[in-house]
Amino acid sequence: MLEIKNLTCHYGVIRALHDISMTIPDDGIFAVIGANGAGKTTLINSIAGLVTPTEGSINFNGTEITELHTKDVIRNGIALCPEGRRVFKSISVYENLVAGAYIMKDKKRVEENIEEVFRLFPRLKEREKQLAGTLSGGEQQMLAVGRALMTDPKLLLLDEPSMGLAPNLIDFVFETMERIHKELHIPIIVVEQNSEMALSVADYAYVLEVGEMTLQGTGQELLESDEVKNKYLGA
Repeated sequence: MLEIKNLTCHYGVIRALHDISMTIPDDGIFAVIGANGAGKTTLINSIAGLVTPTEGSINFNGTEITELHTKDVIRNGIALCPEGRRVFKSISVYENLVAGAYIMKDKKRVEENIEEVFRLFPRLKEREKQLAGTLSGGEQQMLAVGRALMTDPKLLLLDEPSMGLAPNLIDFVFETMERIHKELHIPIIVVEQNSEMALSVADYAYVLEVGEMTLQGTGQELLESDEVKNKYLGA
């Protein structure tokens, strides 16, 4: 489904990613872990079309998307739930979801997708007329994920979905991630600093260090890795 080859990205003279290659099949949950500044968000933003790589290529379902604008990446079937939620705070929950479907012309399908989001997140249904800016942090995260699902994505990108949430809500976020994968059959790439939680749900995972990929393996293999335990799991 997604093939990244020799990806390198710079911010000015600063190299954020160096020679990253990875292949993501069309089923599973895939985690990318690493410390602050490791390049995790740059990687996911490159896939989403928010960052243009200096070198390398990104191919999705046979289409070269390396230099596509974000709106065209979305049209090709990739959706991003960004770090920090970034909901539209001055409009309602319902209007946020409609805004998430801006590339879709089938109004009936838009309404069906909204109902699907409300099924996943009943709390949002209760607050559909409420301004998004008045929601709690956890509710805003639900809305951000729901908004990303509005375009019928073939691949969902989640950037730090547990950031700033209470422990009980972190559990809910990862449980929802598993539900989305199992019930909607959408593969997911999750970038996460909560390494233990991310690895516990991941079918396969990657470790980034200072812009380079240093380890990869199944989520269970990395959970059991002494190197990962010492650096990321507080062992």
